[in-house]
This record gives sequence, C-alpha cells and structure tokens, in this order.
Amino acid sequence: MEGFGKWELQEILEGEYYNELEDDFVINDFEIDPIHFRSKESAGNGFISISNSRWNEANKKTTKWTSGNEKILNFHQHCKLIITEEPIEVLKDEVTQLLVKDSFAVIKKLAEAAREKMKHPVIGITGSVGKSSTRLMLEHLLREKTVVATRGNHNTQVGVPLYGAKLSSNPDFGILEISLNALNNRGNQAKVIKPDIAVITSIGEAHLSTLHSKENIAKFKARIFEGLTERGIAIINHDIDEFDILYKMALERTNNIKTYSLTNPLADMYLKEITIEKYSTNINFRYRGNDYNFDLSMPSNGMIQNALCAFLCIAEMGFDLEKNLIKMNDFKSFDRVMELKQLKTKDLRDIDVLDDTHNAAIPSMINAIETFAAKAPFYKGTKILVLGQVQDLGEKSQDLHDALIPKILSAGADYVFGHGHYMRNVIKQLPTEMVGGWFDNAKDLAKRIPLYCSNESLVLLKGSVSGSDFRKTSYYLPGQIAISNQKLLNFDSASIAKVLQPIWGAIGYDLSRNEVVFYKGNSGTTAIEGMGPVVMLNLLLIKQVPDHDLIRLNKWPTNRGVSIKKKPFKTGEIFASGELIKELIETQHPSATYELAHRYFGSRNAALQEIRTFSEQIGLSSSSVYNLTGRYRVKEQQSFNLEDLVKIGKVIAKNEPLIKKLPNQVIGSLKLRVLMFGSERKAAICFIDNFMVCLSGLNSQTQFLELMKSILVQPQLTYR
Repeated sequence: MEGFGKWELQEILEGEYYNELEDDFVINDFEIDPIHFRSKESAGNGFISISNSRWNEANKKTTKWTSGNEKILNFHQHCKLIITEEPIEVLKDEVTQLLVKDSFAVIKKLAEAAREKMKHPVIGITGSVGKSSTRLMLEHLLREKTVVATRGNHNTQVGVPLYGAKLSSNPDFGILEISLNALNNRGNQAKVIKPDIAVITSIGEAHLSTLHSKENIAKFKARIFEGLTERGIAIINHDIDEFDILYKMALERTNNIKTYSLTNPLADMYLKEITIEKYSTNINFRYRGNDYNFDLSMPSNGMIQNALCAFLCIAEMGFDLEKNLIKMNDFKSFDRVMELKQLKTKDLRDIDVLDDTHNAAIPSMINAIETFAAKAPFYKGTKILVLGQVQDLGEKSQDLHDALIPKILSAGADYVFGHGHYMRNVIKQLPTEMVGGWFDNAKDLAKRIPLYCSNESLVLLKGSVSGSDFRKTSYYLPGQIAISNQKLLNFDSASIAKVLQPIWGAIGYDLSRNEVVFYKGNSGTTAIEGMGPVVMLNLLLIKQVPDHDLIRLNKWPTNRGVSIKKKPFKTGEIFASGELIKELIETQHPSATYELAHRYFGSRNAALQEIRTFSEQIGLSSSSVYNLTGRYRVKEQQSFNLEDLVKIGKVIAKNEPLIKKLPNQVIGSLKLRVLMFGSERKAAICFIDNFMVCLSGLNSQTQFLELMKSILVQPQLTYR
C-alpha cells in the first residue's frame, strides 16, 4: 500500500484514536508546520503536532517553538489526521486525532516505516557546499517523474526523517539533503532514510568552530555511507582535498564507488574543456569513454561540479545521458545563487550584478571570485567585488578570510567592497586604489556601489546570510542602481559627500517631553564621517578629567598645525588637559584626540573599545564610531544620521560639566550651547534650555547661523 492506512498508523505509532470520523483513510504526506498545507488538498495530509515542551526536550534547549496544537487551529481544514499527545477538544468534530506518547519520536518511526514502502531509488546528498544545487539539478533532470525532495533547509535531525516519512507515497525518486547536523552524534539520519545513492559534494571550513579541522568534518560527512543499502552506490567529488578519507570510509560499506572531477582524468566522469562566454558556459566532459556537451547559464566551477554530479547520478541509474543534457540549459537554482541581474541606472548605465548571496563557505567564496575573474574580460566597464564575511569558521576565521587576498588581487577587480567583521582586515590589506570601502551595514554599502559603476559594469555579491545584514545588500542594491544618476569621477571624501549628503537636515527635540518636535530639510540626511570624538568627549567629562594636568604631546602621525591658542602640535609640546579638551570640543584635532585617549583611557584601542561599548548602550549606529577621530576613511566607511545625534545629544544634555564647556552662540535674544564637529560636512548639537536642535550636512558656519535663525523663530517652540 502506498501511504499509511488508519489502523496501520495506529499500530506503527502505538497510539489510540481520540475520535473516529472516518472508517478508513490513507495518509502519505506529513508536516510539523501546517503552513505548508496551504497549497494542498486535505486528502492524504497528516499533521504531527509537537508541543513546545516536547520540542525543547528533544532539542535540549529552550526555544520559541509554537505548540502544534495552537498552530493547527487555523489550518485544520487542510489535513485529514492530527497526530498529537494531547487532544484538541475544539477540533473533535473536525479532524481525526491519533493520540501518542511522544509526537517528536513519531517522525523517526514514520520515516523508518515509510522506507519499507519506498520501492524506488533514494538519493542522499551531503556536502559543505553544493548539496542544495545538486538536489535541485536532479529534480530538474527528473522533472517528468514523481519526486519527493527536501524543501528549503529541511536537512537536519528533524527535516531528514520528516522527508523520509513522505517517501510512504512511493514516488519514482526520493532526493534528500542531509546536513552535518543530521549526521552528528545525536543520530545518523542516513541510517533512517537508507539511500541507494549517497553523494558527497564537498568538504569546506564550515563547522570548524565545533569540529576544528576539515579532516574531522570529512569523517562526519562520510557517515552518510553508513546508511547505504546493500547494493548502494557512493558518489564522491574527486577534487575534495580529503578524498582519501571519504573513499576509505565508503569502502567500508560498498565497493560501488563512483567519482567526478574537474581536473582528474581518473575519475569516472571528468571535465575536458570549458568554453566561457558572457552569458553562458559550454561544458565538455567524458564518461565511460564517450564525450558529452551541455550548456549552463550559471557560470561557476561549483555549478559545473554540481552538474557533473547530477549527470553521474542519473547515468548510474541507467538514464540516457545524451537525451538529458539539453535539460540543463534552462536550469535555475535558488534565488541569489549565481543569479544574474541585468540592471540599468537612471542615466542609462548597464550594470550586471552576479548575486551569489544565498549563502557562503570558503570554497564557494573562492568559486565565486574565480567565476568573477573568468567573466570580467567580457565587460568594458568597472569590475567590482562586494564581499561579505563567511560565518562559522571558529578560531581560524580571520586567517581563512585573509587567505582570500591572493584570489581577490588576481580577480581583475577595479574596486573591492567589504562587509562584516572578518572582511575588515581583508580590506585594510588591499591597495588603497582598489578599495571601495568597508561597511557593516547593507544600506550604506548599497548606496555606495552605484557611484563606482560605469556603463557595462560587472558586480559580484558574495557572503553569508547570517552573522551580519550583508544579505540585505541583495535587496537594497537594485533600487539604488535604479535611482543612480552618475558615476563619480573622483572618489575623494568631498566628492562622495557631495553625492551622498547633498542636502542638510535638522531635527528639533523637546528634552522635557522626550519627543521630536520637527524635522527640517532632509530628514534622512546621512553623514559620511563618524562621531568618535563626540562620544569620547562625553566619557572624558564623566571621568571628571581635570583641566590642569600637564601633558607632553607624544609622537602622533597627525602632529601638524597649531591649536586654538596657536601652540604647535609637535612632539614634546606641553598642553594642559583643559586645552586638549577644548580642542576636542572646537576642532577635534586628531592629535588632541589621540593624546586624551592615551592619557585617560590607557591607549587608543582601549578608548575606542569604551566608545563602542557606550555607543551600543545608547543605541547609536555601529557605523558611527569606527575610529577615534571621526574622520572619513575609505577603508572604514562611517555614517550617522539625525537620530544618532539626538541619542548622543540627550546624553550630553545630562552631562552638566560638559554643557558648561560648550561654546556659547547668541542668536537674537537666545543664548545657545553648541557642539559642532565634522570636516566634509558639519554637524551640530545645540542646546537651548529644555530644547535641542541637531543638524547635519552643513557646508559652513554661516549656513548654520542662517538655518538656526529661521528655526528658532518657529511659533511652536517655547523655551523655559
């Protein structure tokens, strides 16, 4: 029987029916989240209801899992059966309910029973990268057949047996991804689904944080072979560094081992030649003494490997390769997997974005950079790499990122942008002339990229989806390209400020009521400099730094120019601490900043760390305090907005010693305390009794005075 009958389920799960609305039925599909029933008829659907406490117990941690008995209430019409530990009284007359002792354990029991019903090939796929694309390629090649295949990232301890349970329908093929999570010490789910073909696509650095070496990762991945059926086939990528480990462990289960390779002619299927064009790639490969050709629109060695793997799978199952080659021409993977986006700017520049932000591991990062290098010669315009960090690399994270530098330098990129903690050091080591900037927020990054794009530009986006907001770059960038009306000819700070902060903005804030009173100008104005000196100034006054300490100026790289009192900033010059604080308030001279940081925080790094900690506590944008001086740096792109000014302004307003040190500014009959800072564009925080005005994007002191005169005469403003 395909699927499970009513009484068969009762016997397998050792349960009792709470109600019996039908004499019999057949269930051949199961879900633990009823949202996936939306597009399905109720016939054949069984819902496994897992409570929050049971889920937490099974996963050995506290989670926000919503109990299944709650989830199903809005979806009960889409299922024929609910398997649950506690009856759902309100659905007693709506859906048959089978009561069991442990609904989480039900998943594995169903998978084991379903595998006995599955009489057709089951393919299990694991690998650090490539398993999802290989699975999708197999689905694509077998599209005329009935297939049960993993959905999304359901390749875990729960997802693998859940999809194993779906095999009860006895489809023509089962294609299941098996992540390392499903092969770990909690249980080898390959033994549950028992693949007839077990595939390993790659071994990468993902999971180094827990397994510490690629050799250990290979040993865990090779556990997939333990589930192979008696006459099963092991298929291994021969290009994997740890191939010998995998081959040896496969031999313990089967002698039927097949391999594929981009470089090794001893593999059962191997690449002979690649012909690359701008929008397609032709692949010539050899299998059993015959040569074959196919075209692939997704241009990367990784995708070619995955395609060879998929073809090897179907060939070993007896399919005619020649008849299936053409199917690969129109294959598309997930969104943002080597996805080509052909975009146009407002001023009609054509920009191709190769979006590979679905996820990242070190092998796929290298693969993406190599693909970029291969495609770059087809573009007359600028070639731009936009690289996010790779997550889950453990203690070797920075070393593994730094090891990408030779690949980056040889990729033919005109400019490189970095995002995320570990890419910061990479960007610092690149030649200044090829650096677009380092960012830690996707919105600022996406605004900057179009300024570097000429007509017929190529942009690669590649990085992990977790650990930062880099994934959002994929969504922000098309919109920023669409509204871009110029490529910058010069990339100095003045030119960038002119484009990114063309208009001033102001916000009025009532300190007594804690509310915004008005916005003026551009409320979204965003500076390209930082607020490090402002935050440090506040901390110095909190520390109650005296005014009369005598300080001999150390040798700083910024020792040039003179102070407000015409003292030269030169090594050995003696300043009073109050003089340096006054410099910090009025000029933010870097040497004054460095000296105060060194004297009262212990070091510049210690000061910056304290600034960042405080900034995080009050909710400032992380990009507002990348460096001590606040200066624009191409390798550390800073930014702050009006809301950031309000946040630090509210703190300063409570710091009475600091308020008293701020310069007075008389406008009409009003006396203001003003803190003004910035180089390319001025920002100001102004205090008038219970009221605060914050401005950003100012060109000069004169503009500040003119704007304040117009703002302060507004009838809705009152001062106490």
